[in-house]
Amino acid sequence: MFDINSIFVYSEKMTATLRTQSFIGAAIGTMIEYYDYALFAIFLPLIAMQFFPGKDAYEALSNGYYILMISMIGRPFGGAIFGHIGDMIGRPRALLLSMYGIAVTTFIIGITPTYQSIGIWSIVIIVVSKFFQIACFGGEYNGAGIYVVEHSNPKREALSGSALAAIMTSGSILASLFGVLLTMDFMPSWSWRIAFITGGFIGVFGVLYRKKLHESPQFKPADKKEHSFKNLIRRFPRQIIAGAFIGGFITIPFTTVLTFVNPVLMTKGFMTAHQLMWLQTLMIAIGVIVILITGKIADYASPRKVMLFGAASLVLFSYPLLLLIDQHSFFWLIFSSIIFVIINDIILGPSNAFLKNIFPPEFRYRGSSLGFTLGMTILGGLTTPVENALYHATGSFAAASLWLIFIGIGSFWSISKASADQSWKIKAFESQSNFTS
Repeated sequence: MFDINSIFVYSEKMTATLRTQSFIGAAIGTMIEYYDYALFAIFLPLIAMQFFPGKDAYEALSNGYYILMISMIGRPFGGAIFGHIGDMIGRPRALLLSMYGIAVTTFIIGITPTYQSIGIWSIVIIVVSKFFQIACFGGEYNGAGIYVVEHSNPKREALSGSALAAIMTSGSILASLFGVLLTMDFMPSWSWRIAFITGGFIGVFGVLYRKKLHESPQFKPADKKEHSFKNLIRRFPRQIIAGAFIGGFITIPFTTVLTFVNPVLMTKGFMTAHQLMWLQTLMIAIGVIVILITGKIADYASPRKVMLFGAASLVLFSYPLLLLIDQHSFFWLIFSSIIFVIINDIILGPSNAFLKNIFPPEFRYRGSSLGFTLGMTILGGLTTPVENALYHATGSFAAASLWLIFIGIGSFWSISKASADQSWKIKAFESQSNFTS
């Protein structure tokens, strides 16, 4: 006998299964890619002297910051290229290609000879490899976020997006735990290479999972003329600017702690490399929890409200937190680092859902990726050189708060403006209504 209820239940189960499979496929690949991506920042204090030599460890680390900034240029290129593939051809194809790129470049970094062995060619290889790795990641994270949120229950978009971000961030926990193991006293000086080479090999698992991805139910192939890159810039400038500040914001408090403050203190003898790795791991683990909590809250309060709160927090607390770090107390360092990571992830948690909802499907992959990667490149890339210059000029970490306050104000303003402009949704609704009539 024909049972409409049974068909409905079966359909719901199939939809739930597809959502789960799509999430797992995207999330595992993203976790592996972020593991590969995070390795360089985590191990930079250890490998700086081997590839970017200076008169001492601090100068080598500073040189590494500039090399990292140069390679960041790859992000917007990746965002534009993979965004084009994702909007024109499909989300899964773009995510698969980015997985290949990150795995290969991570492996190359792991086997690159040192500056002492081949001179400037070691720097060239590292910069080119890091450039392509960051380009692939620039087209990866936002695409995976869009893909997961498009598959999710509309009432749980922020939680689904934050779960992806949490799993992505757990990739850096894996990288940090590798760092803890590989910096033990009995490990050889070249042991850092094991982490990079391993990253290249585990990328194979990411590729296998990515090959099973189904297309997003909200995917609409973009028309080359109607949905051109030029029209994206012309019609959605506020949204792109908001994406840029969000992309910059989510790298800046985290980068301030993990890539700038802690490594500088290590080079000055405040902590050992092993202690640094444990501290990095603790910060990232706390971040994973905060990301999930903020995503859950955002589904009730709205991503916009949660993210505005995060931006205001950065403006208010940057100076006092960095002033506490200036006390050179291990307790205040841990306390301030935890608060910075919490502020960082208040923005990161709901960001996938927010970016998905400020662009129409035909522009979504390119719009979110372009804005986000421009912010990570320009704002995020400048963070360590700017903060290091302010610290070098004043001898105080608190001086770096000028940069953080600027980012916080810009983020608050741009998020407010982008979320207020929902004209494309109104037009889409009117078009659908006319078609139905």
